[in-house]
Amino acid sequence: MAQDYKVSRRANKRRVLPNSRELVTKWNSTTPPEAIPEHSDPMRIDWTEMPANPKAAPNFIVGAAALRIPEQSRPRYRLHWPIRHGWLNEKDYQNRSVLEGDFFLIIEQSIKTELEIPRKKDWTQYSCVFIVPDLYEKVMVGKVLEQLIRNFGFQRVCFLQESTAATFGAGFGTACIVDIGAQKTSISCVEDGMVMEESRINLKMGGYDVTETFAKMMLFDRFNYSDFNLMRRHDFLLAEELKERFTTMSDENVSVQLFDFHVRAFGQKTRKYSSKIYDEGTLAPMGYFRPAIFDHADKLNGRRSIVPRSVDLYNGHPNDPLSKAQMAVVLYVEKSIPSAVLAAPTQSANPLSTTLIPTPNKPRPLPLPSHLNPDPESTPRSSPAGSPAPDDPGTPHPPTADDPNPDDPPEPKSAAPDTALIDRTVPLMPLDTAILTSIHHATLPPTHSETERRRRDLLGGIILVGGGAKTPHLASFLEARLRGLMAQYPREILVAMPPREMDPAVLVWKGGSIFGKLRMTNDSWIGGEEYDRLGSRILGYKCIWHW
Repeated sequence: MAQDYKVSRRANKRRVLPNSRELVTKWNSTTPPEAIPEHSDPMRIDWTEMPANPKAAPNFIVGAAALRIPEQSRPRYRLHWPIRHGWLNEKDYQNRSVLEGDFFLIIEQSIKTELEIPRKKDWTQYSCVFIVPDLYEKVMVGKVLEQLIRNFGFQRVCFLQESTAATFGAGFGTACIVDIGAQKTSISCVEDGMVMEESRINLKMGGYDVTETFAKMMLFDRFNYSDFNLMRRHDFLLAEELKERFTTMSDENVSVQLFDFHVRAFGQKTRKYSSKIYDEGTLAPMGYFRPAIFDHADKLNGRRSIVPRSVDLYNGHPNDPLSKAQMAVVLYVEKSIPSAVLAAPTQSANPLSTTLIPTPNKPRPLPLPSHLNPDPESTPRSSPAGSPAPDDPGTPHPPTADDPNPDDPPEPKSAAPDTALIDRTVPLMPLDTAILTSIHHATLPPTHSETERRRRDLLGGIILVGGGAKTPHLASFLEARLRGLMAQYPREILVAMPPREMDPAVLVWKGGSIFGKLRMTNDSWIGGEEYDRLGSRILGYKCIWHW
């Protein structure tokens, strides 16, 4: 990857020094840190204070304060992340109730502290807009509705998809929303305030993958803070700080750069490091367009282990939303990134069909003569009726009610998605290819002229949102990549950041607040009385999209 980047820089008439990486590794391996006393550090950290008596310590700490707990605190705390890669974190939990309890505990404490509504009895005066992913899980949405009505006691609740909320926040009616989060990236096309169902894509990569890759690249170049460990809370925050300072998608100023950073750990002197980097700040976010460089070995660990999949009540088939664009991503991974597909489970030597398909009991023989009650497993006796035709491949069987009608069109093979393959695949795809895949599946009306019009509208309305969209020059780099792939649209393609200098990290939440104030949304609110009557089935009538 570094060699390809060097070739592209030379093609763009950029100067490339032949010994740049050697200069970086030599400096980093020979420059020791400088110790600074804590009272001389103007940017010292305010750590989360713990009581002198360990028994008086709180049972849990939520939010940013949890990342500032000293490593050797008394009592010791373990950091839990209930959400990983846009899913419930089943890998680090053994019990579903504990997992869901931590998830709702974070929401509850955030309402009390961030929104400054400490008393739950006051929550009955408020309504709640809950943002759900475009490709959501019905089991979790139903559980959220139950908790918001029963436990939190909100007056009414409304659900909104994240791409729709982003268009409300940005003020666009038609757009292709690219939401780059910490551990997942979602892409959806929105037209007239409605998400196009077949365009929804959810990729399991994001800003944290860039942070991890950036740290690994610096350690490979003899980073002089060799004790870098992302599992430690203060090192994780340091890695996020370095990523925000030095990652960029522009190659104009890529050269050997000297920079300073400080390592602040509880109970230790502040250490000031002088280090050098070369192209790590550009190669790490390049993983958005080459996701195979990210570490995806454990992204599926524990998947479907404690939280079951939602199934239809009548036929037992999975009924979570799935789009054609997402299936295209799964097929791409199977073909191009086979390391992101887990091996199929081995078949057991002893078949377990009896546990899946109950075998009917044999009828007990009645106390009658044998010619009136024959043994069903015995050899059939001769019959006065004519013998049937020999059962060979050339003899057709008579049609039954279960056989398909020969006059009907053949059923496509992709009608029933391979859910086993989906559960074994980490959804990954280059960002530019994923955007074009989403737009392709969103613009498939019957007429060619309508296809071209909608495609041009979506290519001209690509909006980057989410914290990962803050990477400098990402929009211009993505636009150049898309124009290279779609040369027939030289002027239509436009990649933009949110307007009016809005923070892309909170644009979705701003759109949700706008949606909650509109009068036209009255039909989408769910009250306590309606939930008491229908339960989670009310979602099929109240959601503004196809549930």
